[in-house]
Amino acid sequence: MTIGLELVRTSNDRVFELLDALASLGPGAHRLRDVAARARLATPTAHRILQAAIRAGTVSKAQRGQYSLTVRAGSPGPQPVVSAPATATRHSAQDATGPGSLSLAISRRIRIGLAALQKATGQPVLLYVPLILDAPMRYCLAYFAPERDELLGDAERLLATDMVFCAPLTVDAAGRLIEAHMMGHLPGRADQRERAILQAGYTYGPSPVAGWDTLAAPLRRYGQIAGAICVAARTAWLEEHRDRTVGQLRQLASELSDEVPPR
Repeated sequence: MTIGLELVRTSNDRVFELLDALASLGPGAHRLRDVAARARLATPTAHRILQAAIRAGTVSKAQRGQYSLTVRAGSPGPQPVVSAPATATRHSAQDATGPGSLSLAISRRIRIGLAALQKATGQPVLLYVPLILDAPMRYCLAYFAPERDELLGDAERLLATDMVFCAPLTVDAAGRLIEAHMMGHLPGRADQRERAILQAGYTYGPSPVAGWDTLAAPLRRYGQIAGAICVAARTAWLEEHRDRTVGQLRQLASELSDEVPPR
């Protein structure tokens, strides 16, 4: 029954539900996680909608990752709005959506694999894809987190949430992995570091969020890099569990990759 109800909840519905949730929290700025919970949205989905609302001038971002409805000159301040009864349950780690529509963007097989890796490690798992229309970027297409999402909590506190979801390829291990595989297809263009990444088959390095590190392995399609599957964890945890996590990550990346050569 929950699945059937979720299907009628469109992208437009989510926008209005989030704005309604922000208004119902009352005057002032509110944390991303509180707005997302009130709107019954996954945190990354709420973040994506809030960024669009900021660009439209409907929402303002305060310091330390908090958001408020914009009060326009000559208009009364925002009034609390009573939300309609819930029509869907809050997303769990297995349902979590990234900045895009997960059900349309990736297959059920990949979704199940990412959720299984998150459960096995107990850490946030992200799927990044390259975005190279302008400056080369890596874009978070899917985000699976534990019930207590400490990564985004720290990111909000350090004002680094935007960098978690979209950032230049040079920022972290996931981006460098994608860049190395892109350059590896250009004869003579890959440098020593990129060749080392290709040989190792994964990357390990700091996350954009201080105190967190990232492991990333390539997801390939038709002989090309299609994305990077990542496990993010606090530095101390990843140092202790690195070898086992690398094995789990590389196994999933291998199972989900399709190495069919181009025709």
